[in-house]
Amino acid sequence: MANFNNFPFEIRSYIWELTVEPRTVEVRVLWGGRTPRVASTTPIPAPLQVCREARNLSLYKQVFSELSTGRRYVWLNLDIDMVSIGTVRLDAFNEVAPMIKRLKFERENQESWYHFESRKIRNFVNVEEIHVICLDGFENWGGATYEHCWPCALENIVFFDLVDSLVMRGVELEEKYEEWYEAQHRRVVENDEREAQDLFAELTTIEQWI
Repeated sequence: MANFNNFPFEIRSYIWELTVEPRTVEVRVLWGGRTPRVASTTPIPAPLQVCREARNLSLYKQVFSELSTGRRYVWLNLDIDMVSIGTVRLDAFNEVAPMIKRLKFERENQESWYHFESRKIRNFVNVEEIHVICLDGFENWGGATYEHCWPCALENIVFFDLVDSLVMRGVELEEKYEEWYEAQHRRVVENDEREAQDLFAELTTIEQWI
């Protein structure tokens, strides 16, 4: 049986490159007193734990040390990894925002996000894909694709509704929202018409008794 270390370096490098797969990497900025620190619960990629040769190939890089006062960092392949920040505010990542190409975050489309924090998304000038976990469901996110200044193409914005276990791209979300809005409008109009008819019937009955 051939020994891996006996392969030419070019073949070994190619094999190491084949081990690289897109990941969703959880990244948080935590505050202990006055000093921030970056943290991740995502395990270090296996090749980096195997040998020095894999680490030296720069398949992954130590990044986001700017977010900590100490020597803390996260191992990332910025070309393919999705950076998931949960509910951490976008401005906590201002220093590294231009580095991020794939971003995932969790939000409710409430006043603080709609009027203020959503503007911070523009700082992610090189982002190519955005995943939004809609904590309050799809219905509250209608119009979000054109009411905010997203730095990537609308077809690359994906919304997740954990309440109903649904996934939609931005364009699909707006189409569904329009359908939902029109259905709601029709129900309101129908209810108004029924109430008007009932009122007219009551008035007619009263007139007959007078």
